[in-house]
Amino acid sequence: MLLARNDRKRLRRQPERGVIYSVLLAYLESFVARSREHGRGLPRFVERELYRYLQCGILAFGFARVNCSGCGRDELVAFSCKGRGFCPSCGGRRMSNDAAHLVDEVFPDVPVRQWVLSFPFRIRYLLAYDPKLLCAVRRIFVRSVQGFLERQAREQGHAGARGGSVVFVQRFGSALNLNLHFHALVIDGTYSCAPAELAPRFHAASPLEDSDVEELARTLQRRVTRYLERRGHLPRESAVDDESSERELLALISAASVQGGAALQPERKPPVARLGRGSAARRPMLPGSRCFDHEGFSLHAHVLVPKGQRERLEHLCRYVARPAIATERLSLARDGRVIYGLRRHWRDGTSAVSFDPL
Repeated sequence: MLLARNDRKRLRRQPERGVIYSVLLAYLESFVARSREHGRGLPRFVERELYRYLQCGILAFGFARVNCSGCGRDELVAFSCKGRGFCPSCGGRRMSNDAAHLVDEVFPDVPVRQWVLSFPFRIRYLLAYDPKLLCAVRRIFVRSVQGFLERQAREQGHAGARGGSVVFVQRFGSALNLNLHFHALVIDGTYSCAPAELAPRFHAASPLEDSDVEELARTLQRRVTRYLERRGHLPRESAVDDESSERELLALISAASVQGGAALQPERKPPVARLGRGSAARRPMLPGSRCFDHEGFSLHAHVLVPKGQRERLEHLCRYVARPAIATERLSLARDGRVIYGLRRHWRDGTSAVSFDPL
């Protein structure tokens, strides 16, 4: 049985006891009022997502009664908000369903490699704010990786071989900052089908070298930058710092979040502070391991799931499809600030970030 289908005793979720619910209940009205002081304020879909979370899993806002015909036991199941961008519970349910579907119905039993591409600050902001631009850059990423594998197949004598991949767009970083990047789960090889064959034949890719990742990272940097320049999106070195170019509040918040800050600063205290900084020795960047960074374009391809390890593949699918907020890493400090623990310590020793609740 795969990870997403493990049997366990189900208890009713109680979001009202969580940190997110208590913070939203106390500060959401003030946050919305403050945002409306900045022109038109936030888009309606943002406010709608936040308000609907306060109803998600709460029995007072509707529920279904489920009866077991075997034991006669009744259970109350509260309605969910079905949010796509904020709610950890609905995001977690979607994560489990997507991972099970990919493993059971999409990926064949062949090796699968994860390719992760992240961008410089100014490009993160552009892609987060322009869906058409995002699709175009994602297409460049997929074509570059697939082209690399198909060239390998041609060199091995498999002309016309094709690969396959599934790409997830993650918009968040480990510290809940806006960090748009791509996770591509790519079949580590290609398929070809001869005229006399009824089924396609799989051809495993050659072992991936550090030099391959470096060459591909440089290619992606060149192709993406040239595309954005042709479209007129990179006229200056940085489009993130120029707040006058975009007056909408969502754009200002996005630009601040990309840089690890906040646009609405309610206190003299820093809106986002680091905890544990300097408590650990700085760890140098390690070269190799199928990773390369070139002018802010970072490409990682170290994770490979071998053939036959379906549970590990499902775990990887759950990782790339996970929601933005991990509730188990949230806590409240004595002064009311919200603490979010990092999954891994940063190189400067930072172990957590601290947010003003508003």
